[in-house]
Amino acid sequence: MRIQHQANPGIELTARQRETAERLVAGWMPDRTESTTAVDRTIDQILASLGVLTVRAGCFRLLALGLLPAPAASLDLDPVTRTVWEALPWDIHDVDLVPTIAAGLTTYDSQLRSAGAVDNILDRLAQRYATSRLGLIRAGFAHGVLSADQSVAPPAHGFAAATRPGTGAWDASPAHRRVLALRASGRDVAACARADGTTVDAVTGRLSAAKRMAGGVRTHRALIHRALCDGVLQRPALQRDTDPPQQKLAVWRHFALDVPDNALISRIATHTGLGMSVVERFVRDLRTRYRDDCAVIHEGWRHNVLNADTPTDLTCCTAPDLSTAVPGGAR
Repeated sequence: MRIQHQANPGIELTARQRETAERLVAGWMPDRTESTTAVDRTIDQILASLGVLTVRAGCFRLLALGLLPAPAASLDLDPVTRTVWEALPWDIHDVDLVPTIAAGLTTYDSQLRSAGAVDNILDRLAQRYATSRLGLIRAGFAHGVLSADQSVAPPAHGFAAATRPGTGAWDASPAHRRVLALRASGRDVAACARADGTTVDAVTGRLSAAKRMAGGVRTHRALIHRALCDGVLQRPALQRDTDPPQQKLAVWRHFALDVPDNALISRIATHTGLGMSVVERFVRDLRTRYRDDCAVIHEGWRHNVLNADTPTDLTCCTAPDLSTAVPGGAR
């Protein structure tokens, strides 16, 4: 099995990358928590050259470009199984794939499909063909379930999606973009590491590098905002929310300020003229609703509260002296 370079002259892989690509397409599941730095770097180089974030989508692109298996007999599949298999190459994080497929399925036979049902379908398919879920992508091509004209982008989803290398202003690798997308979804650093199959130290290092790419921002809130401004993360589709109070909008619009968490409430109060207790209440409401400050930023973009004109640095004003603040009063 060799890459047919004539299938896409624009994709050129080194010998190491070609060997790794062939192993991935054959169904090898890399353990990114145990793999060497060289393997991680090779995989990320392959994904970057293909313009995707996930290994599943990378395997799909490699197969579509020339690593095609020999055709096999077409399968008589029920509609749910076929739909799940067709969704397997979607370029969203592994941890989000099954819930997204389940949410997108319509009801079949009066049964509402759950994440557990989707997992069972994928497990049965993997057992049937004695391969991994990654290997099911190659089997899908062989049996005519998947084809090169299909897309790795789901019809609609609520997660920060992949951007092709070069479309954003930063020199961000797929590994950096994966971590940024996971933080934007509201996961903390430990949850990002679990979702990406890597370590907390690796996630922390990638976020620190991304801060430097973003111009030296200090907080994850400001980092996610800059990533959305610069197109490193795809901006979410706009959604109309119920009309929130104007005071809440004013607080939300200042959530991307690049100040330490313990200074955020006082700085927002300074810039908005709202009382400390009012700001604190709306900040608490936003954090309760969206679970994490980075998700507050991402959802602010979704609801058109934040945009590319929203600054992260307002140096014209200084933080107030909290000893003279009047809690709950107008400033």
